[in-house]
Amino acid sequence: MPSDGTKDQVVTPEMRAFVGKSTRPVTHKVRARDIAEFDAAISGELPEVTGDGGLGNDVEALGTIIRTFLSAPFDPPFPEPFHDILDGGSEYEFHRPIRAGDRVTVVRTIKDVYSKNGRLGPMLFKIAEVTYSAPDGELFATQRSTSISYGRPSEGSNADSVGV
Repeated sequence: MPSDGTKDQVVTPEMRAFVGKSTRPVTHKVRARDIAEFDAAISGELPEVTGDGGLGNDVEALGTIIRTFLSAPFDPPFPEPFHDILDGGSEYEFHRPIRAGDRVTVVRTIKDVYSKNGRLGPMLFKIAEVTYSAPDGELFATQRSTSISYGRPSEGSNADSVGV
């Protein structure tokens, strides 16, 4: 039940069952070339990269490079009730730098789901935490993000049957 005491017409038991679930871990190897290309996309200047693609393992990436390391999808997929989804924002906590040669393991966990009514009608808010960690378990970064779905019901959703 939503915090305002009204009956929740969007969040189903199937959706609520995703709270606490995580994706399988996916590990990405950070190459110096990846760092150089990401830096170039941000600054517009491509640094000199040697033939083997290395700038040396001492090259530190900008923290936001973590956005390029994707998690696995949920299996089965989260049952999105609406067709339209937007990014509701993210908060980051950086624990240690990422350097060329590092391996970054990414796991996404659903922390909460709730609904609100807005100008566009009912909306589903999904709060997720993404961890980016080294093989020894030490965290590179933590991301807490909000996604918002709204609009017409998505294919296969039960939004029509719950009064949305």
